Amino acid sequence: MADIVLKVKIEGLERVRSKLERRNLWEKPVRRLLEKAAKVIEFRAKEKAPVDTGRLRAAIGSQVLVSRLTAVVEVAAHVHYGAYVEYGTRPHFPPLAAMQPWARRHGFPVGRKGAFLLALVISRRGTKPHPYMRPAAEQSVGDLERFARDAAAEIKENWQRG
Repeated sequence: MADIVLKVKIEGLERVRSKLERRNLWEKPVRRLLEKAAKVIEFRAKEKAPVDTGRLRAAIGSQVLVSRLTAVVEVAAHVHYGAYVEYGTRPHFPPLAAMQPWARRHGFPVGRKGAFLLALVISRRGTKPHPYMRPAAEQSVGDLERFARDAAAEIKENWQRG
């Protein structure tokens, strides 16, 4: 399953960009907007991520990509199971080797027996979702709107200064 990715599209950016590109007034404010947005969402996702070993929380990161044609922020959990935690899973029989460390940490019988019991439960029920990325993004909307207003004000000020 793919990493969890939240994409933000700014409508009407192309029209504004064509006017602003001649004087490069938009790139720094937009980059700052996206960097702030990335950090806020990343922080909240790490706060909300369930913790067993801490690997999921540590794998949540962000990057900002600004080019002539696009401005993108990506916040993602860079572990193969990040989406399974966010959305849960259908019933399936997981590999016992993957279950043994978790079963040991959580007091199941030692060895393959504990891993088998855990895998049997997952094979019947699947795993419950533990949303952390989507709630972090939703909780950050007010901050993102404020960052966008600040960026717009900075662009306007740059435009007026000439």
